Amino acid sequence: MVEEKVCRLFRRPEGLGMGKGIGYCDIDSSSTICEGDVLFCERPDALKKYLRTVLEEIEKEEK
Repeated sequence: MVEEKVCRLFRRPEGLGMGKGIGYCDIDSSSTICEGDVLFCERPDALKKYLRTVLEEIEKEEK
């Protein structure tokens, strides 16, 4: 069994009847439907680019 890796950018919708676990991704202003599992991300390249940018910003702040 594969372990689910929860994405920090996953947002659960409030009041939508889309089904259990379905939500949105914060990367693209909530236009991508998402289940929150990074292994099944619809846009893995965008996720990697976003996380790389965040990491670079954190490293700059630490200097």
